[in-house]
Amino acid sequence: MSMTRSGVVFAGLIALGSGCVSDGGGAGAGDTGGDSATQDSGVPDSGGPDSGVPDSGVPDNGVPDSGLQDAEVPGCSLIDSPPVVVNHDGQVVENLRINADPGPAILVGGFASVVIRNVAIEHVNGPGVAISNADDIRVEHVTVAYLGAPVSGANPSADHHNIVISFSARPIVRHVRLSQGSSGVHLLESDDSVLQEIEGHDFRGPFPRGQLVQWDKSDNGLLEDFSVVQPPGSWPEDNVNIYQSLGVTVRRGVIDGNNSPSGVGVIFDGDNATGLVEDVDALRMGNGCFSNYAGAEGNVFRRTRCRDNICTDQGRGLPSSNALMWCGKTGLSQLRIEQSSYFAACNPDNIVWPRDSFELVEVVEQDFTPRAPLELEFCWE
Repeated sequence: MSMTRSGVVFAGLIALGSGCVSDGGGAGAGDTGGDSATQDSGVPDSGGPDSGVPDSGVPDNGVPDSGLQDAEVPGCSLIDSPPVVVNHDGQVVENLRINADPGPAILVGGFASVVIRNVAIEHVNGPGVAISNADDIRVEHVTVAYLGAPVSGANPSADHHNIVISFSARPIVRHVRLSQGSSGVHLLESDDSVLQEIEGHDFRGPFPRGQLVQWDKSDNGLLEDFSVVQPPGSWPEDNVNIYQSLGVTVRRGVIDGNNSPSGVGVIFDGDNATGLVEDVDALRMGNGCFSNYAGAEGNVFRRTRCRDNICTDQGRGLPSSNALMWCGKTGLSQLRIEQSSYFAACNPDNIVWPRDSFELVEVVEQDFTPRAPLELEFCWE
């Protein structure tokens, strides 16, 4: 095995697996975050605008660009409200502060074109926003905080999502702050989703949850302009999981922290997941930064960056991949890593594996300043 580092494109090897079975680093547990037996929470994104990157096959859903340049947020006030159950198509739920125990704070079932905006939600013993069989829904300028998390460690249930969307086509979730849910946004059989300006903090699982976003059998999803920060007491699995979903694009984001021995920053999962990951930074990962260990042929990691990964036990066991950075899949040959870089690898002989699953590996070792996590503003704050 041979390789060159220090700013030179890798030409050779690069070992052991992230969620991968490796030949000296423990059998990878794999990322089965899409365990179909636990997908439906019982309640109850891609299509995006042209952002100056090559077309990835994601249809344009007519959503305006991310708006991160907005200079100010007009003031507003919120009215305290009990939980809301939507009861007609096109209903607008807005300017509310909702504390729900048990959740959900907002329940949408069977009604289309609903708008939820300017709402602050706190929830316990259930999801925050639960949407099912509700096409063309919009959730905008909303905060959702789960209040039932322990001081550290896993939530008492994997069903306490901040937002769960099931069997609902073309959902739009934009400019939201999510925290301490089992997952941030969980999409089940909900095609053509658009997720923009998603700020996430401290997700708590337990397995198979723990993601900022997970698509489960939800094709053509888009996640852009996002961040997730997982402090030491969190309980993530994968930070972003694309499970049995086709044509998903993940771009312009930062992922900071993962203490799971089997989870990774972004993974194509379920054996037939496809898409593009570009302009995403992954910091302080244990088991891996970017993975196609259970994905399909032809997936692309473009301008991805990984640094300061962690080889030691963070309280949940040693990384099953020996702290791999990019993972491919045995038997594939057309995966691509384009214009990507890493720095401060805790295991510098374990950058990309298996090398022969990639038709292109453009990975250099170089220092870089990571993207800053989002700090979204809301009109009532």
